[in-house]
Amino acid sequence: MALSNSTEVRIIQRGEYYLTPMSKEHIDGFLEVISIENQREILLQGYPSIEVALNRMMEQAEVYIARHNNGDIIFVGGLWHNDDMDFPQMFALFSEEIKSNFKMLARGSLMLVSFFDKTQSAMSMSILSEYSPMVQWATWLGFEPVGLSDHNDNQYVDFVRCNPTKKNVYDSTSRPVMH
Repeated sequence: MALSNSTEVRIIQRGEYYLTPMSKEHIDGFLEVISIENQREILLQGYPSIEVALNRMMEQAEVYIARHNNGDIIFVGGLWHNDDMDFPQMFALFSEEIKSNFKMLARGSLMLVSFFDKTQSAMSMSILSEYSPMVQWATWLGFEPVGLSDHNDNQYVDFVRCNPTKKNVYDSTSRPVMH
């Protein structure tokens, strides 16, 4: 049974858009609208299907959806927290509709980053290098490119974003020496 958007907890609301925790009930709705690029990227990551990837996200990450008041799911985004990473990795999967509405993309993205800034001193992100609009989106959100990496024969741009409201030095050689 799908959740009604009127019964969802609205963690943040900006105009006609809001952020709510993702639940298993959202998966079928998002499978209907996920962008072709995100479908391709999920499969490049080695998942056997988009549904398997979304379920794994639900089990292993902090995941939210941004929704328009009319009920459309705009994107799924969240943070992976792994012990082997310096910072949690932010991810975002977009609907096809978002490509034609920059205002929707901007509001939803800023909503998500603003939400994570409340609890995170920094975040990382990796974007397939061939998706130049998404690389530009990441820099617009304040992520800085810090290198390139290869995964499954594909090149990714790696980013880090330090929270502008918190003091943080992610380069250990630049950290002050404590005595």
